[in-house]
Amino acid sequence: MLYPILIEYYWYFAIGLLVTTWFCRQTTPETRKNLLYLYGFLASLGFLLAFDWMGGVIFGLLVLEWGRVLRGVLDRKADQLNNRKMDDND
Repeated sequence: MLYPILIEYYWYFAIGLLVTTWFCRQTTPETRKNLLYLYGFLASLGFLLAFDWMGGVIFGLLVLEWGRVLRGVLDRKADQLNNRKMDDND
């Protein structure tokens, strides 16, 4: 069921990956630039050579970027909770 969606919305996922990378990697501009080149290359290569499976790769990379952002948010929240817990013990 997911495969036809990946094929149909391939470019939307690729553009979403580039936009997500642009906004989420602002603290490391060199890494951001390299990842944008890589993701753009993969998206265009998959489109030009008609690799249907590249939609899954793009979607997987998008999920990894979102997971990285979510991990950062959860780590900050855990630090806040730990600091609040230490303040309550004092």
